[in-house]
Amino acid sequence: NYYIRAMAESKNGNMRHEYILYAFIWVVIAMLPIFLELWEYMDGAEFEWRPVLRWWTGMVPLVAIFLLHNHLLIPRLLKKGKIKHYCVSVSVILLAFGTMSFSMDRHRPEMHGERRMPPPYHIESPHARPPMPMHAPVLPLPVLFKFVLALLTLGVNVAISLSFSYSREQANRKDLENYRLQEELKYLKQQISPHFFMNVLNNIHEMAEDDVAKAQEMILELSRLMRYVLYESENPVTTLASEVRFISSYVDLMRMRYLEDVVKINLELPEDTSGYINIPPLLFISFIENAFKHGVSYLNDTVIDIRLHEKDGKVLFSCSNTVPSRNPETSRKGGVGLVNVRRRLDLLYGEDYSLKINEDDKLYSVTLIIPSL
Repeated sequence: NYYIRAMAESKNGNMRHEYILYAFIWVVIAMLPIFLELWEYMDGAEFEWRPVLRWWTGMVPLVAIFLLHNHLLIPRLLKKGKIKHYCVSVSVILLAFGTMSFSMDRHRPEMHGERRMPPPYHIESPHARPPMPMHAPVLPLPVLFKFVLALLTLGVNVAISLSFSYSREQANRKDLENYRLQEELKYLKQQISPHFFMNVLNNIHEMAEDDVAKAQEMILELSRLMRYVLYESENPVTTLASEVRFISSYVDLMRMRYLEDVVKINLELPEDTSGYINIPPLLFISFIENAFKHGVSYLNDTVIDIRLHEKDGKVLFSCSNTVPSRNPETSRKGGVGLVNVRRRLDLLYGEDYSLKINEDDKLYSVTLIIPSL
C-alpha cells in the first residue's frame, strides 16, 4: 500500500537523520584536541599527538556508554515506560564508569597530567612545627570531570532521542490520518457511482414506456458516461476538460428525456479549458442530478441553469432550478449525494473552498468555488 510504504520511508528517513546527528557530534568531539593543538601550533608551539591520543582513549568508554544507552536502555526501558528500571540501570552504569575512572586515576596519575607534591621545605629552626601532611581529595578533579562528561552524554542522548521519537510519532499520526482520509474518499466515490447509475436507469426506465427508440439512444449515451465513471473515478483527480465533457453528456441525456417546452435547460461550459486545471472527478454531478430530480415540474415552467467557469486557478460552478410546489415529504434535505459531496469537499479542501446553497419558494441555487488540485 502506498501510504504504508510512505510511513515506513518517513520513519527510516527520520532515524537516518538522528544517526547522522550523533555521528556529527562525536566527530566534532573527537576533533577538539586536534583543533587545540593546531591553534597552539599556529602560535609557534610544536604539534603533539600525545594529548590527542589521550583524549581519544578517554572517549572510548564514553562511546561504549552511549551505544549501550542509545540502543538498549532507551528503546527497551525509557520508551516503554519502565522508568524505575531505567534509572537503576543508568545509576549502575555511571557508578561502574566512575569506579573504573577512579581506579585508573590512582594507578596512572600521569595520564591526567598531575604533578607530584615536592618534598616539604626543611626548616632549620628546632622549634619549627613540621608541615601538615597533604591528603589527596576523595574524588580527583579529572575523575569528576569524566563523570560529568558521562552524565552529559546520557542527558544529550535522551534529549535527542526523545525529540526525534516525538517527531516520528507526529509524522506517523499525520500519515495515518492521510491514509484514513484517502480510504474515506475512496469509499465516498464508490457510493457516488451506484447513486448516479440508479438515477439514470430510473430515467431510462420511465422513457422506455413512452419512446423505445429514444430509450435506446439514452442507453448508448449512458454507456459513454459509464466509461467515464468506471475509469476516471478511480483516479484521485481528473482534468477540468474531462469533467466538462461528462457534464455535457449527462445534460444531453436529460434533454432526451424532457421536452424543451416543459424543461428549459441553460448550460454554459468553458469551450477551452486549461490543461493544468485538475479537480476531483464526479464532484458536480450530484448537484446537477438533484436539479433534475427535484426541480422538474410538468405543471409549471421549469428552468435549470448550469454554469461552469475557471478563473485565476479556481473553478466556479453554479446550478439553479425553479422550485415546484411540493409536499413537505419531498423536501431535499439529506440524501446520499449532497452528504457525500460536502464530506468530500471537507476532506479534500478543508476550509479552502466555498459552498453556498440558497432556497426559497421560487429558486434553489448552489454556488461552489474550489481551487485547482
